[in-house]
Amino acid sequence: MKARKYNKEGVFVSEVELPAELFATGISLGAIYDAVKAENANNRQGTHSTKNRSEVRGGGIKPWAQKGTGRARQGSIRAPHFVGGGIIHGPKPRDYSSNLSRSVKKKAVLSILNKKAEENRIAIIEDVEPSSYSTKSIYNILKNMDIAEKGNVGFVVAGENQFLKRSTRNIENLKYVNSKRVVCRDILYNNNLVISESALKELQAQYSKKG
Repeated sequence: MKARKYNKEGVFVSEVELPAELFATGISLGAIYDAVKAENANNRQGTHSTKNRSEVRGGGIKPWAQKGTGRARQGSIRAPHFVGGGIIHGPKPRDYSSNLSRSVKKKAVLSILNKKAEENRIAIIEDVEPSSYSTKSIYNILKNMDIAEKGNVGFVVAGENQFLKRSTRNIENLKYVNSKRVVCRDILYNNNLVISESALKELQAQYSKKG
């Protein structure tokens, strides 16, 4: 499997062969589904809460007499069928977090990378290490690569480069992805992936069979 390689300015250099340890493992849609489902669940705060009839303020007195009014007997205006009453079986704070095994996470990441490679949506770029904050320079790189206006782009780099990270923050549809902490959602929900050379080596060491 091959991908286009670009220099630091985003100029096309040549086509390179992608490492087989990462891009010859097949695609498991089940692993992708499980990983994204777990990540979505872990992002839920679970702070939703409603009050039952014992928690709603008021209703300490009987609304009307038990007999003689011709109406049905009632004990409290905070009963669930009254406006402003308690909620029956309403949501309460809970933990939605879901555990995902390392093997499934690894298979999901490899599956997403293989899927992107099959669709020719992966580009390799030389390591971009700016020494100052410059959103314009990063945007020009994407523009030279002709992917700046083609939907969401995931920029996969090795480690945390604060100059690069902050330079990408104000570019619409660009997602900064640390290869050491890959989130499946960040690489799946992008039309194109731009992977730096050092990030590719990091992914190879972390997700290949030998790694």
